[in-house]
Amino acid sequence: MKSLCFCAAIIAGALAWGCGGSEGEGVKTPDQLIDEQVKIAEEDEKRKAARGDDTSLASEETDAEKKREFDQKQVKMELSRATRSAESCPGVVAEMEKKGEHPRGETRVTITFVEDGTVRDVQIPSPFDETPIGDCVKRAYKAVIVPPYSGGEKIIDQELTLKDEKPAKGAKNAKGK
Repeated sequence: MKSLCFCAAIIAGALAWGCGGSEGEGVKTPDQLIDEQVKIAEEDEKRKAARGDDTSLASEETDAEKKREFDQKQVKMELSRATRSAESCPGVVAEMEKKGEHPRGETRVTITFVEDGTVRDVQIPSPFDETPIGDCVKRAYKAVIVPPYSGGEKIIDQELTLKDEKPAKGAKNAKGK
């Protein structure tokens, strides 16, 4: 929009220059030329607004349209990444877990997204909740960011399996046997 106004102002300035202006009028300073061009651009904007063909509103609608829908494809991809990260949590927190506090198995987390694309809340059920592994899983999903959207909070359930890593084939156990 600004480039259109600038072009209109340059054309108006060129016409004034070519016509020589009115008699008795001296050479205009650069500031005077800019002021004149700004006035012409403002008048042009007023005329466009009166006609209803203001293009600045169209670009705002385009941005709003992009923000409207919850991008399921992007969400699926981001949650897939977070799930791979969360499934590595048993190895990450093994040393931090207390004796007898080694919950493992399949579970489901509930992720709540807000319109700006961030995660507001992550819930993991018992026996994982309030354990080092549960906290690790929550951090993995809390880091997810998706494109902004409209329509309120979105709640997604995600399945994951939390299991200890198996030693690689041929690897010796901790005692070297």
